[in-house]
Amino acid sequence: MTKIISFANQKGGVGKSTICLQSAFYLVEAGHRVLVIDLDPQGNTSSRLAQDESGNEIEFSGTTTADLFRYGLGEIPVMSCPRGMDLIWTTKNDPVLSEIESLDLECALLPSENLKASRLLDCYDYVLIDCPPSLGRKLIAALVLSTHVLCPVQVSGFAVDGVEGLLNTIISVQSELNPQLENTGIVINNLNRNFQTHMEARQQLIDAVPDLIYATEIGVRGKLDEATNKGIPVWCIKTSSGRAAAKDVRAVIEELIEKVG
Repeated sequence: MTKIISFANQKGGVGKSTICLQSAFYLVEAGHRVLVIDLDPQGNTSSRLAQDESGNEIEFSGTTTADLFRYGLGEIPVMSCPRGMDLIWTTKNDPVLSEIESLDLECALLPSENLKASRLLDCYDYVLIDCPPSLGRKLIAALVLSTHVLCPVQVSGFAVDGVEGLLNTIISVQSELNPQLENTGIVINNLNRNFQTHMEARQQLIDAVPDLIYATEIGVRGKLDEATNKGIPVWCIKTSSGRAAAKDVRAVIEELIEKVG
């Protein structure tokens, strides 16, 4: 069965796109058939996956994410990316995708209905969804479509405070719209073990939801940001800091794969 994984948080800057991108690279290199759906109107995932080996952006083609919210969409052609995955894309700061929030709530069901009617999902082992950084139609659409969800968080500022809202959203979707949705848990990202506030917030999170915390944590890894900006796997950066970042990321992805079966 196709595994459809949303990378979700109701707050931006926590690593959703980064972990989604690196998971796509990992799974393709492992020989899996992968489709990425970019539901974040910022379009960062789309722009990175559309880069060729020289870092030049290729021409976009196929279905846009906003198209998925149309009634009776029919055939859904996808874009083939240079690194081997397929993509349903959005432009940077896409106004059309942003305007989805003004539609009736029922529009959140359309991406799932259209994709299942087209039987496109049957062509893939994994479908990875980069979610928007706020609660709304697009996030609900992602969770309705998904079989699993992963929640990256950063233990800084008010990031931990938003976890309760995210978990409540997931529970609501499970009870009302998608009982098959499984929460694989929470990944702590960008953790600085030298910051007391980070370690205190980390412990608060572990105490609150111990069964949901991934065993692997991603530390402060500048090379991970560099790899994401370049649209490349972090393990392609052959430095000691690159290898350290790759070790963290690979461990998180492998734990995710184990959790989704």
